[in-house]
Amino acid sequence: MPDVMTAASSINKAGDFSLTMGAFFGAANFIVSLVLPCVLLCSSGPTIVEPVAFIRDSVSLALVFCYMIFVTWDRFITQWESIVFLIFYGLYVVVVMISSHWRLRRSLQARSDVREPEVALETTEPSPSPERIGSESCSPFDLKESDLEAAPGEEEDRFEGLDHRSVESLSGQLLCIMELPFTVLRHLTIPAAKWNRNRRLLAAVCPACAIPVGLLAFGGWDAFHVTWGPLPEWLCLMLIGASLAVIVVFGSVPDIRPCWHTLLLLVSMASTMSWFNLLANECVAVLETFGIKFGISSSILGITVLAWGNSVGDLVADTALARQGKSKMAVAGCFGSPLLSALLGLGIALTSYTTANGPVEGHLSTHNKIAAGFLALSLASSIFTFVHFRFACPRWYAYVLLAQYSAFMVASGLVEGLHHS
Repeated sequence: MPDVMTAASSINKAGDFSLTMGAFFGAANFIVSLVLPCVLLCSSGPTIVEPVAFIRDSVSLALVFCYMIFVTWDRFITQWESIVFLIFYGLYVVVVMISSHWRLRRSLQARSDVREPEVALETTEPSPSPERIGSESCSPFDLKESDLEAAPGEEEDRFEGLDHRSVESLSGQLLCIMELPFTVLRHLTIPAAKWNRNRRLLAAVCPACAIPVGLLAFGGWDAFHVTWGPLPEWLCLMLIGASLAVIVVFGSVPDIRPCWHTLLLLVSMASTMSWFNLLANECVAVLETFGIKFGISSSILGITVLAWGNSVGDLVADTALARQGKSKMAVAGCFGSPLLSALLGLGIALTSYTTANGPVEGHLSTHNKIAAGFLALSLASSIFTFVHFRFACPRWYAYVLLAQYSAFMVASGLVEGLHHS
């Protein structure tokens, strides 16, 4: 979502195509050449992946970035060239669903084939008890008191960011205080999925509070000057939100989730998108200001600051999965995340711009060409290494990728320095 919003903001509002392309090429290099080696190093031995899924994701990523270079070759991107990104996304989702269904059927068939000869043994051999095989007992009488306290739906409902009892360090307390205004706004504008007495009252307030955020995110300050007759638009919409609050309060009870709770979740999703768009607009504006103030090109800002900010979540999530022994999922995320970000981000941003304004002028800067070259090197070497070692990648390959990313950063810095000189 951050990639999509920053791309839409930089293209549709700032008109900075170099920043957008730098962000996508930089993020792809960051994930493939830095996050992937971190995943490899988290494993004690070779990292084993699913062959079909790895080839599908890595080759698809390579094809998408080849298409990105192709559409910028003539320096103009048309509406149909933009729509191809969305078509590619739909095809990729269909292929993933079909391959997953096929793999699940094969797994179920293999299990049924293994169980057939075991049927005759079940009458002669007693089933091992849970204690004998070292697993925990499934009896409810063997549950510990701590297990009962952690049962789903019985935990204490705490408001994230407002309950500081679990924060012990001084730095953590200071951070919570600094985040407090934004945390309060988040709870007032985004309805929660949980439902109880407190969440019900918040859900009643959220529609009216979320309307100004949506207007500011998608219409800017000019949206507050639009009038509906004698009244301003924002006031009319907030009155509608207040009437919805009455419906929420009198049309529900605290103990039972209402039948229209799904509509409330749609409001939550729309409000979340508004916050993402608002933050993306401010992020792009700050980067543009820094670029103008210090004479830094948009491409290098996209390759570094914007790409790192959009991809740090992948670093945390994928390394956490690798530490839990889920290396297959972590490696899949390293190739799937930049793939889907590029398809959705560029697809939505470029299609919306070309539909409203016609073809967009876009070409790759020198920084973006260097980023594309290093990305091609990382993808080619990764595909070759995984295939050569029969999809059990050794740990030493992580240092190769780290060296490639270091060389990419050095080359980008040298080009920026030559540009200033």
